[in-house]
Parts: sequence; structure tokens; C-alpha cells
Amino acid sequence: MTELTRTTHLKEIERIVEHLFEYWVTKQFNKIEQFVHNHAVMIEPGTQNRLTGTNALIENYRDFIEEAEVFDYSIPSLQVDIIDDTGIAYLSYRLKYQVESTRYDEMNDEILVFRQQNRNWKIIWRTQLLGP
Repeated sequence: MTELTRTTHLKEIERIVEHLFEYWVTKQFNKIEQFVHNHAVMIEPGTQNRLTGTNALIENYRDFIEEAEVFDYSIPSLQVDIIDDTGIAYLSYRLKYQVESTRYDEMNDEILVFRQQNRNWKIIWRTQLLGP
């Protein structure tokens, strides 16, 4: 892989992560589907509950945002590594939101593993690392 190709792939995954968060907080769930592999997997944090497939992962995004009103979000740190057809994005995100009458200001980490499929990067694994 040339350095130019590698840089192009890194930028593409960074762009996907930015769009993923934008679409999530603005409830554009139909636009998230393009980034998720049909057989993607996630284990919900703090549980043994295994989510498999595009619809299950999108529902996980939807479940949170349907209960919360998000005031602000940012991604202060994003690191992407590429190994052949696999990309790993490690990010820290800050989320300010309210559920019922309680406001939250959280900083969490997330790992997204991507696989290149037909020239497109798709999430195949999602891990949330929730703060203390």
C-alpha cells in the first residue's frame, strides 16, 4: 500500500466516524446503515448481550438517542490505524445530554473496527468503553 493510498484510507475512516456521530445525534439513522457491515457485532457495555447485524447496531444507537436530548458532542481524539483491509478507529468523545430532568456531561471512548468491502469501509465490530 502506498503512503498516498494509506493516507486516503485514514481520511476516509475519519470522515465516516465524524458522519456516524453527526447522523446519530441528529437521528438520521437511515444514513448510518451505509457504514455498518451486515454481520457487524457489538457486545453492550457491562453486559453479555451480543448484538449482531446492521439493524441491531442501528437500534442500539436509536435506543439511546430516543431517550436523551443531546445538547453538544465532540470528538476530541481520534486515532486510526490501517492493516491491509482492516481499519481500527480509537476515539474519545464528549457528550452533553439530558434524560428526563437529569443532565449529563460524559467523556467516553469507543473502538470501531472497519473492513474494506468493495472499496467501502464498513464497521464490523463496535466496542464502547464507558467512563467512570
